Amino acid sequence: MHREALKKYFDFPSGVPSHDTYQRLWDNLCSNQFRECFGAFVESLQKITSDIMNIDEKTIRNSSSNKPLHRVSAWCYKNKMVFAQENVNEKSNEIKAIPKLLKLLDLENKIITINAMGAQRDMCQKIVERKGDYGISLKGNQGTLFEDVKLFLSELNNHEFINENNDKGHGRIEQRVAVVSHHTKWLNDIHQWPGLKSIGRITSTVLRKGKESKDTQYYISSKLLSAFELNEIARQHWEIENQLHWVLDVVFNEDKACIRNDCAAKNLDILRKWALTILHKSKDKPENSIKSIMRKNSMYFKHLIHCVNTILHG
Repeated sequence: MHREALKKYFDFPSGVPSHDTYQRLWDNLCSNQFRECFGAFVESLQKITSDIMNIDEKTIRNSSSNKPLHRVSAWCYKNKMVFAQENVNEKSNEIKAIPKLLKLLDLENKIITINAMGAQRDMCQKIVERKGDYGISLKGNQGTLFEDVKLFLSELNNHEFINENNDKGHGRIEQRVAVVSHHTKWLNDIHQWPGLKSIGRITSTVLRKGKESKDTQYYISSKLLSAFELNEIARQHWEIENQLHWVLDVVFNEDKACIRNDCAAKNLDILRKWALTILHKSKDKPENSIKSIMRKNSMYFKHLIHCVNTILHG
């Protein structure tokens, strides 16, 4: 539809590429090299401006011919960007993929947040050695450590810092109460956890349509956190689901792509994140949604070029 306008930027010696041409491209393009190109683009576009980096995994349903593609991504909430990602052969191998992902990042003076899967001594040790800090949630996979932190924080006298945060929106009211303690020497003596300096708990109470639900999460960190910082770290880690995974699923229809070629599935995953990065950076108003910008781009070629120029020639 925009062939005449596109001729200002590209030559079309054989006409407009067909669907099959694009299919052959994505099927045969080396996904590892394409991923490196994406990383170079992100690095040239913007450095990490936040001191918090969130790491989480996502499975792309209906992708690949054998089993769904599973990837671990490093996301920065303030930048609204994926800075690196790593393939995971199986969900159980996520522990092996995260250290590979960490090697791609500058960890100095950064707080790396990971879910309970990241509660591994070796992983935390590598983060501390590279002058970073970790903020990791605990579950039963670290049974004795989890139970000791839970029991210690159940005593009110052990709470050194307390912070309450309230959110309202999307038909719900949420209250998050964080408590933190820096008394960790006894835990280090028992568990010998690398660089452990803070333990904390966040109790979340959600009121929706007259029904109340509660959830409690426990955390360990190598930084002397305040309760406010713990609340902020937990909130930003949750945003990787809201700002990245939800957008990929709902706006980009990622789970409905049904791409069976393994190489193409990996490449299109990178391409969606590349597009999302550009869309976030081309926002001229915070209230504009990603979906509305995509709609304008598809309808008005000038708007599309404006978005591209905002990033590439900004």
